[in-house]
Amino acid sequence: MFVQVLSQAGVELPSRVVYWNVLHPHLKVYLPLAITLIVFGYGVWRRFAIWRQGRKDPRMDRIVARTWWAGWDAGTQRLLLREWVAGISHAMLFFGFVVLFIGTLIVMVEADLGFPVLSTPSYFYWVYTITLNVFGVLAVGGVLLLAARRYVFRSRYLDNKHDDWITLLLIFVILLTGYLLQALRLADLKPWWAIYSFVSYGVAKLFFWDVSSAWLRSAHEVVWWTHFLLVLFWVAYIPFSKLWHIFAGCLGLFFRSSHHRGRISKDDAVAAMVAGEDTDVESFGAARLEELSWKSLLDGDACIRCGRCQENCPAKLTDKQLNPKQLVQDIKGHMEEVFRLRKKSGEDGDGRRSFHGDVIKADVLWACTTCRACEENCPMGIEHLDIIVPMRQYLTQMETAFPQEVTNVFKGMENNNNPWQIGSNKRFDWAEGMGLKPLSEDPEHEILFFVGCAGAFDDRAIKVTKAFIKLLQAAGVKFGLLGIEEGCCGETARRIGNEYLAQTLIAQNIETLNGYKVKRIVTTCPHGYNTLKNEYPDFGGQFEVLHHTELLAELVAQGRLKLGSDGAGPVTFHDSCYLGRYNKVYDAPRKALRAVPGLELKEAARRKRKGFCCGAGGGRMWMEENEGSRINSERTAQLVATGAKTFAVACPYCLTMISDGIKEKDLDETHKVFDVAELLARHLPEQDPKST
Repeated sequence: MFVQVLSQAGVELPSRVVYWNVLHPHLKVYLPLAITLIVFGYGVWRRFAIWRQGRKDPRMDRIVARTWWAGWDAGTQRLLLREWVAGISHAMLFFGFVVLFIGTLIVMVEADLGFPVLSTPSYFYWVYTITLNVFGVLAVGGVLLLAARRYVFRSRYLDNKHDDWITLLLIFVILLTGYLLQALRLADLKPWWAIYSFVSYGVAKLFFWDVSSAWLRSAHEVVWWTHFLLVLFWVAYIPFSKLWHIFAGCLGLFFRSSHHRGRISKDDAVAAMVAGEDTDVESFGAARLEELSWKSLLDGDACIRCGRCQENCPAKLTDKQLNPKQLVQDIKGHMEEVFRLRKKSGEDGDGRRSFHGDVIKADVLWACTTCRACEENCPMGIEHLDIIVPMRQYLTQMETAFPQEVTNVFKGMENNNNPWQIGSNKRFDWAEGMGLKPLSEDPEHEILFFVGCAGAFDDRAIKVTKAFIKLLQAAGVKFGLLGIEEGCCGETARRIGNEYLAQTLIAQNIETLNGYKVKRIVTTCPHGYNTLKNEYPDFGGQFEVLHHTELLAELVAQGRLKLGSDGAGPVTFHDSCYLGRYNKVYDAPRKALRAVPGLELKEAARRKRKGFCCGAGGGRMWMEENEGSRINSERTAQLVATGAKTFAVACPYCLTMISDGIKEKDLDETHKVFDVAELLARHLPEQDPKST
């Protein structure tokens, strides 16, 4: 309607002449464009060839789902926007550049395919020029904010390289010359709609409006070619620069594990050995770069060195040698080094540095608590544990080069099915005098309570076991117990790298569980919970697995579990990594706690997704902490800062570590730590416990 009114009034409709003032540019354009695409293509081929050095790792399942989640995360910048300053800066540049790129494609459609999109007078060019000016401002603002963050208000997690300022400067100049081109054209033609290209119009009015047409056209031609060649250089530069993360990052998001994050994949060669079958595999784990997954090599290119991983890594924050960002960068440097050496001296790549020792030190690997804070906070979908765990597997299984303290842990698991080295025949001693029967005597059950090693052998964790049973009885839940038939779930052995031992333990447990036709399991240990739920299915153990806080929240919501007495007061809850980041169980323990009358939940600054590890995961429970400050001490200080003097946990390892942190700070007289089950059990109304 508006266009018709203008047309009837004799007003010229907005339009643009493509290649205005650039005479017959096609041949001049196509030759440098072809050279650019050849260079770009070579760079892409080289990056793919570098990735192909890694071992095969099929990741082409669930194509539609992968496309959706990669498109959603990349298209919305969702993961980057978790950190507002950096996220908004990058989003401004990203969305600005995407729209400007679409605008360039529209020009190409008319220039190269002959469709008169912009040169046809219509309202479209009006929308087109306003949109490009708006998003161009966003892009320029994004570049300036990113530059300020990196070079003016520099975060201690950012490390600057030449490539960083070259990339930012190149993008900035391309954007400015784009505005300058339009300003010169508007100053010469002076169309009535020039004001709608508000940025370029402002530049034109300030500098060029009264300049001669001949000068404007000469300047325009120089700027046009400058802009065009800069864009071509930018395209050719992409595979050889930080800009490659645009593609590598999207691929990294697409090829993220479609299984549970942090899940350790089943090693079929080890499984064959456990089953007593022959295997011709001579080495286990990652002894050299080529034995890492190709996805781990892709992750090296996807990494943008933003530092979010190290900003959340408990090992890095307590001055250990592990820096997850540096770990990925070291892999990236080594994969390029190996690629060059292999091209020069053949498949073995003679002269390469030692993967274990020179490239990655053992202390770096053993400092990891496998808490997944790095992976959870990475905006590019990088999977750090897929580097650390395979390298641990090699050190443990092939070199027996693990921390000395772990020796007795392995012996305990091998001989007594638990890391405490207590006789397996004593696993049910905790139940003495409670009138409980194992499934071998009473196979009927609504749910199996998998007590776990800590819950059966650790004195402090046994109190949690008894408190949870008291709650189950109060709610009238018919639960079963394996008693001495229960074995170690194998989680600790897997994270330390002893895959053979872990699979042996897993096979034994699954045989027992399937023998009793167990369908539903509850456990108080998030480590066992994660393993039973997400890793046992690989070995034939298909169970519905609940954490005890999930079941407690469920029982409270159903009205089966009623709590009575008041006076709980302020409590702060510590998120277990294996319950929270691994399984996204954040609300259930809080719902269970809020069911306690009078309880006031005071949250720590680091909580939920950004929760701080207690320091016990990844087998660290059994290792000495000889570098930097103690992780559990740092976490305890964070909990103390909430002002609450009662700490709630939902993991036996966290219970031990936070209790030790309280003692270390001489706060054991004023501050106490309890499992969620203990806090709920203390507020049960007085009644006779119901039988199982």
